[in-house]
Amino acid sequence: MSSEGGTQWKFPTGRGIFSSPIVAADGTIYFGSADQTFYALNADGTPRWTIPTGEIIDSAGLLDDRGRVYFGSGDGILRAADAQSGQIVWTMQADSPQSTGGFINWFEGNVALSADGTLYVPNDNFLVYAVDRDAGSVDWTYKMPDQTWSLPAVDTQAGSLYIGNNNLLPILGKNTFAIEPDGSTNWSMVSLGTVAASPLFAGAGEVVVGGFDGYARAYATADGTVLWELATRDHIYASPAELPDGTIVQPSADGTVYAVSPADGTVRWSFDAGTPLRSSPAVDADGHVYVGGGDGNLYVLNPDGSLRFAMQLIDDVRNDLNSSPALGQSAVYIGGESGEMFSVPYDWCLRPEDVGDARCITSRPTPPDGASLAWVSAFGDTLPAAPASVPGNAPITLLLAVRAGGTQELAVLDSTSLKVTLDPPAMTTVDVSGDGKFVTITPTVAFAPGPLSIEVQGSYLTGMQRAGLRLSGGQVGGSVNAKITTTVAAPSGGALDPTATYELSRLSIPLPTVMPSYNQIGFDSLHYLLGTVQSQGTHGIAWMIGAKLPAGGGPSVVDPATQAIFPMAVDLASDLATMNAASGLQVQIMSFTLPFQSFRLSLGFLPGGDAVGTAQLTGSAVCGGIPFYGPFLEQLGLCNPQTDVIRVLGAANVARRTDLATPPAAGTVTFTSTPDAITATVTGSSVLTAQHLAAILVVDAGSGLPVTLDYGTGTTRTTNADGTLATVTVPTKGVTLPAQMQVELMVDTTAVARGTLP
Repeated sequence: MSSEGGTQWKFPTGRGIFSSPIVAADGTIYFGSADQTFYALNADGTPRWTIPTGEIIDSAGLLDDRGRVYFGSGDGILRAADAQSGQIVWTMQADSPQSTGGFINWFEGNVALSADGTLYVPNDNFLVYAVDRDAGSVDWTYKMPDQTWSLPAVDTQAGSLYIGNNNLLPILGKNTFAIEPDGSTNWSMVSLGTVAASPLFAGAGEVVVGGFDGYARAYATADGTVLWELATRDHIYASPAELPDGTIVQPSADGTVYAVSPADGTVRWSFDAGTPLRSSPAVDADGHVYVGGGDGNLYVLNPDGSLRFAMQLIDDVRNDLNSSPALGQSAVYIGGESGEMFSVPYDWCLRPEDVGDARCITSRPTPPDGASLAWVSAFGDTLPAAPASVPGNAPITLLLAVRAGGTQELAVLDSTSLKVTLDPPAMTTVDVSGDGKFVTITPTVAFAPGPLSIEVQGSYLTGMQRAGLRLSGGQVGGSVNAKITTTVAAPSGGALDPTATYELSRLSIPLPTVMPSYNQIGFDSLHYLLGTVQSQGTHGIAWMIGAKLPAGGGPSVVDPATQAIFPMAVDLASDLATMNAASGLQVQIMSFTLPFQSFRLSLGFLPGGDAVGTAQLTGSAVCGGIPFYGPFLEQLGLCNPQTDVIRVLGAANVARRTDLATPPAAGTVTFTSTPDAITATVTGSSVLTAQHLAAILVVDAGSGLPVTLDYGTGTTRTTNADGTLATVTVPTKGVTLPAQMQVELMVDTTAVARGTLP
């Protein structure tokens, strides 16, 4: 489309937008946000109406031909609303996960509509619902093996629907289904990993969909026979689209848009965006392709795959455009991780009056062939050069890219050959990720302020054998040699305030790239509170607990039900604080818990004790120690084949909180121990367990380090009749305890009583 008109605007919401907008004929834009609100905007970007829900929204709605809009939410409610007024027409409550075998009952799959008006709505409770759109009643349900984020593709002639499923392991069942209009199964197939994308019912009659094993496949509609496969270099989150000439367009998280023949899947052209692509493409009548990038750019491609233009929509560090674009009469609309909805006229960067817009890119050089290592920010952006200044305690991450003939090749770092040289020399650990795509250099002691040179030498492997994205074998494909210079920042004059409470929020884990595909909106919703328990000289202990947003709105508060409880050893150096979780950290990802064996936070502080604003994190876990889903992570190629370790890189917002009240008095506290547990018995407590979190911290009195215990899921509490705290117990069975222990009764992030135990 090249029509003149349209306006460029952005509309802010309170949290990230991960769902796709829908556009009405009158120009109204409908979408949901992680701020738990569904929005209707006028064509000029002004709000028409809003509907609050009880949870985040990360699936697209549906606008029908009767003037209704249907949308689901993480609160487990499907809503039908009048599109003009926003008045609720009916609601449908999904079955509880306890009754279906699921874990949650969020509506995360988009709503589909059949020719006879039936709504097809997937839910995370393992059910797909067929819903009467007039009354909101359920006609039938279809049981899935796992959560469903995929939008059903509907054959309007036969009435069949085709849908993917998040099933991770073939032993548990299938993950691609053809379902008949009565809810019976026509066929089902399985691939090595989640199918979160929505299938394309292509013009040639095949069903095309990609999965987390890195392959897009075309299935015969009659029986599910695989007609062809397209292998990409990373997992596929985005759904495919079809050009007017029948060409199938498939973005991948490897950063490439592939255009393939519908007959045999051979690549007709490819476009390398150089950033993870999770946005599903939209195609206009002229064959232009619109897709959002993980770097905040909206990419617009010509029908031959050349760049028409790109536009940088987000200049914030949280810049993923994982929402899929929607095409209106005169503009394309897309939402971002920044929480904004954007309107971009189709020819914005091509208009003479807008050519000077610095956000527009109409051409860019092709990267040279060969191997390179590029600096990656804590939020996952591949940078053209190293930052001018870096904190002395932050990890340095470099990402491998190997190009030949102008396109990227599947290649991994040979970890046995890697050599890292620093000038000036410094104590570091060097870790290659399990998938072989990035290397992280972590200072054991903070880098000294001043110039820093990093040289990395080694080899990369190509020609690996593949089972999904799990790679083995291969041979040396060439060498990689990168020399990068930066400057370690001078001290700011600030320091950690040991009396303050800090909040960590909006956790981001961009590497490995599969992490945000599984849980970006979940990470984005997390809150933690962090307080200093002990501080002496250059060492200390911090206490970190889960927090939540109150139902009535406002800043986060302590979550009394959290199981995210862990101490961290703190190393202080001037304005820097480096924290290591001795007991690891448990993070919920989709339907399983990822227990990190190591978790490291690097923070910086300003004069007065305020945090710099961003904490960088690294973590690792042994895949074999992850209950049930460890083999799946190995299957995805995310675990180092020698060590079985998965490593992650990320960041979080950090801010000093001055509005949190001091915990109430604990009363008289007595500490006792048995061979299996340590207990704090409280007399005369005014701590209400419905409002505050009580736990026990155990410290090795000799080393001053926290003792590794199950503080989160293992801690138990009892209350008095009035709801006040009576006892707290932390298990110690199977743990070799130090000869002398210091024990603290923690209420929220504050130590309210202290004792010693042999």
